[in-house]
Amino acid sequence: MDAARRPSPGPAPAAGTPRGSGAGPVVGGGACSGAAGGRGRGGGAGVSRTTVLVLGGLVALVVAGVLVLDATHLVAAERTLPALALVVVVGLVVVLRGVGDLGVALLAGAVGTATWNGISLGLPLGHLFLASALVALALPVVGQGRRLAVPAWVWPLPTALLLVVACSVLFPIDRGYLSARFGVPIDAATAAAIPSPGIANLLNGVRWIVPALALPLAVCLAVAGRDADRRGRLLRGLTAAWVLGAAVNAAVALADETGLTSISAMFIAVDVGGRQAGLTAQPNHLALSVGLAAPVAVWFLLSTHGRERLLWAGAVAVMGGGLFVSGSRGGLVVALGAVLVALVVERTGRRVLLPAAGVALGAGTLLLAFFPTMLDRLGRELRLTGAESAAESDAIRARIHAQALSDIEHSPLRGIGLHVMAEGHSIYLQLAASGGALLFVAFLATVVGALADGTAIARSGVAAAGLARALVVAFGAWLVVGVVENQIADLYLYVPLALLAGLAVVRRTSSSPLTLLRSGAPGEPS
Repeated sequence: MDAARRPSPGPAPAAGTPRGSGAGPVVGGGACSGAAGGRGRGGGAGVSRTTVLVLGGLVALVVAGVLVLDATHLVAAERTLPALALVVVVGLVVVLRGVGDLGVALLAGAVGTATWNGISLGLPLGHLFLASALVALALPVVGQGRRLAVPAWVWPLPTALLLVVACSVLFPIDRGYLSARFGVPIDAATAAAIPSPGIANLLNGVRWIVPALALPLAVCLAVAGRDADRRGRLLRGLTAAWVLGAAVNAAVALADETGLTSISAMFIAVDVGGRQAGLTAQPNHLALSVGLAAPVAVWFLLSTHGRERLLWAGAVAVMGGGLFVSGSRGGLVVALGAVLVALVVERTGRRVLLPAAGVALGAGTLLLAFFPTMLDRLGRELRLTGAESAAESDAIRARIHAQALSDIEHSPLRGIGLHVMAEGHSIYLQLAASGGALLFVAFLATVVGALADGTAIARSGVAAAGLARALVVAFGAWLVVGVVENQIADLYLYVPLALLAGLAVVRRTSSSPLTLLRSGAPGEPS
């Protein structure tokens, strides 16, 4: 009788939702659901027949249009076929996985091709992927009314960039001073293609804001569109895409060096002195991109097992070869230093550090014993000894440093404009010369915030601590080598920062521990 009078308990809570709570996990104050809205863990359920028919019709229409264009020779086949393949892939992803998963795939393409800045289809390939990813990732967030969580330290740098651009437009620097500046010697054809300082200031501002703001924003959007237990795997996958993209870059450089291919020559029209650039714009970019990804590749190598470990061992070996054929001294230093730090900060790395050093020392001794001229050849290849180009490069850099100091003295508060942002051969001189104290302080605020969050996660003991340590090492390596290098606004430089932003959002908005894999059976590690 009592049971008959007892009120109905109502619907059972959804799986994974604690009893007594009125809502599931939240991100930035809004409900967190699947990437495309209403999806469970499978991510592909719930696609209506109407959606399939509409998208199938659109794909068929595009295919027919491409075939007509090709048949009438209005557009070359080498352009229509890649476009056709891309449309088919995008249509399949949307049908099977939804718009949110399409955005994640495009974001993976952006970080995976971030180091390929020598390939351009009007815009760098990574920028095209990133722009498409932002649109696809924003649709579920806006459509479901969720608020976006972004770390506060992301905003100072892009805000300062906008202010510097505005100041340069409203209060331009005296043309007499600009015309008297020292610049790197270039040929007449290249000089004629360089835009005016005003136009270059605007273009460089947009170019810098893309990696400084759009990339972290895209990662935060991707995190917001995932269930709590899938966010760690998302960030790990994006990190793997970045490292493997750098490995592919190095593999192309090795293939070109051996004469098997000449891929780099298809994208770089200038002579790079026999050095290899892979898929980047020049050899120094190849070396730096490999050097920054190297400590993260080592972390993957230490944290995986079986076939996956073999994959990462091969990637590390290929990246080392690509670094060698780039002939970059700065890249060599940053890679060796970053890998050493990555080994020291990991417990597994410390265990293999001494044996690895012993093996390397023994192998080097044997090589020198059987090939006495190898050390001198290695020095020439890396321009450490006997290279006139290295001496000439050092002399030009000294004059560029002096000019940057003059620029800072001329306009210490807001700089002389972003058209000189790559001319100091030290990112810190370039920051102060192009944007003055305004840009310099904003850059430091973003850097300190990213490193603080990354260090906090690395020390927290969660499963993502190892990834956070590797990303902090990679980001810190750029800040160190930036003293003598001028790469400051390229997309691949800001991938560690964007991934740290994603880790910070997960840490602040999730009540569950931050994991990189699904939890196993009871008693098994995550």
